[in-house]
Parts: sequence; structure tokens; C-alpha cells
Amino acid sequence: MTGALGFAGRHMLEELRQNGHEPLPMDIPAAVAAQPQPGLLAGDIMDAAGFRALIATHRPDACIHLGGLSFVPLSWDRPADYFQVNAQGVVHVLDALRLEAPAARALVVTSAEVYGRFSSTYVVHEDSPLAPTNPYAVAKVAADHLTRLYASHYQLPYLVARPQNHIGPGQSSNFVAASFAEQVARMALGRAAPVIRVGDLNAERDFTDVRDVVRAYRLLVEKGRPGAAYNIAATRPVRVRLLLDLLCQIAGVQPRVEVEPARVRPADHPPVLSNEKLRVELGWEPQFTLEQSLRDIYQHALRGVQAAST
Repeated sequence: MTGALGFAGRHMLEELRQNGHEPLPMDIPAAVAAQPQPGLLAGDIMDAAGFRALIATHRPDACIHLGGLSFVPLSWDRPADYFQVNAQGVVHVLDALRLEAPAARALVVTSAEVYGRFSSTYVVHEDSPLAPTNPYAVAKVAADHLTRLYASHYQLPYLVARPQNHIGPGQSSNFVAASFAEQVARMALGRAAPVIRVGDLNAERDFTDVRDVVRAYRLLVEKGRPGAAYNIAATRPVRVRLLLDLLCQIAGVQPRVEVEPARVRPADHPPVLSNEKLRVELGWEPQFTLEQSLRDIYQHALRGVQAAST
């Protein structure tokens, strides 16, 4: 499994272990050096020969590819990096598996961003057109097509997951729910003034708990159809304002809200993903409510603020 030290990766390892699998966690050498753990492998998908050698040594029976660059806005500043890591890196992963572990199943995680943006809320299925609107999404479309092309051309058990926004404990504060949680945690502990800085609170997003997402990944790598793509989403779009209101209620704070222009993105509506295919074929259903996700995110943020102050 690549990207083992990332947000989804940490939850993925727990999901695999709890369900009888023996994961081979891997991340880039710099991350492994900073967070060494027993059994954690150092590998870089941009080093094609080195990654292939790693696969040849361990010969996994499956691969969940989570590694990559994930913060969408930054892709406008670093488009070449995003394309190299998120598209060319997938070629290296698939070729290494094809040549050194040809029986291995592979799940490549792309993104709901491949569908683009719309002027109004629009439900999309896996056969809907792909219409990327940023460099991150363009790279993910390439990875998506490449994975399914390899599956059909080489007759290999490779498939694609297209997750919607996911949230949960341990997410970077670059992302909205974790950012709000960290800010209100500081207020609740008396370490910040009761002022919260936000972007567009009226924007609608569909948030799925990361623990539901990684359960979908596990089901897909176990028994998803080779060559297929699957949407992963709770299919319950909410206004970002609701996240803030619920977190403030959980924390017991009533901050003044200040809009920061730098946090405001152009008005758009990401698609609402149909999860019918995942539900019908694999029996997946989201188990975490939005309120439970936010409570867990807040508790994680609270512990982080407390630890930073000791």
C-alpha cells in the first residue's frame, strides 16, 4: 500500500489489519525517516526502477495506491509536479505490478474531481463524462484512464475508486473541517480569541467519513470488478456553514465569523456522486453520520492543541 503515512493511509492500515489482511505499508523515504515505524517500507513511485525492485522483493497479492499530491488548489502553482506524481507515478506502479507481481489486484484511487464542476448540483454515475477543471483533476483523469486501459489491454485485475471529499480525525488543517475544528478547539481551551476565519460558508459539499471510504477501498480491492470504476460518496451534500455550526455546538463556543477573501473559491457545485454501483455490487453503506465524524475530528483537534501547548 502506497501513501501509508497519509490521512487515508493511516486509516487504511487499521481497516486492513482489522479484517485479516497483512498490509505492506510504504511511503516516500523522507516521510519514513521522519516517522519510522516497524514494517514501514521506504519507496518512491517516481523512482521506477527502485519501486519495481521493491515489488519484486515483496511480491504483494494486492496493491492499494493512495500515494500522491492531494491539495487541489496547489496544483495551479505546481502543475508539472502534480502531473508527474499523480499520473506518471501511476504508470510506474502499474508497470511494477504487471512485471513483478502479475497476479496482484490493484486499486488506484483517483477522485470525484475527474467529473469537474457544474452551475448547479448534478448527480453523476461512473459512466458520466469526465470534465476536469484543474491540473490536479487532469492528472487524476490520466491515472483513471491508464488504470482501466491496463486492465483491459493486459487482462489484469486493476480497478479505480473515485472518492468524494472525505473527512475524519487526523486530516490536515488545509482542509475545511479540520481547519474549523482546530480553530474552535483553540477557542474552547482559551488559547485564541473567539473569531473564526472562513471562506464561502454557502458552498455545498458532499462529505464522507474517511473510515467509510477506506472500508470501500478494502471491499473494492477484495472483490471489485477488474477494469471498473466506482464512486465513493455518502451522497448527502451539505452547506459548509453546517460544519461550522455543528463544530461550534460540539465545542460550546460562539465565535464571530470573518470571511477571508483568500479562502473563498469561485462559486461552483461539485457533482453529487451516485453510490448505487458500490452499494449494489459490494453491499457498502456509509456508517458514520456527519455529526459523529465532526465529534471525532474535534476531539482529535483538541488533543493536538493541548499537546502543542505542553
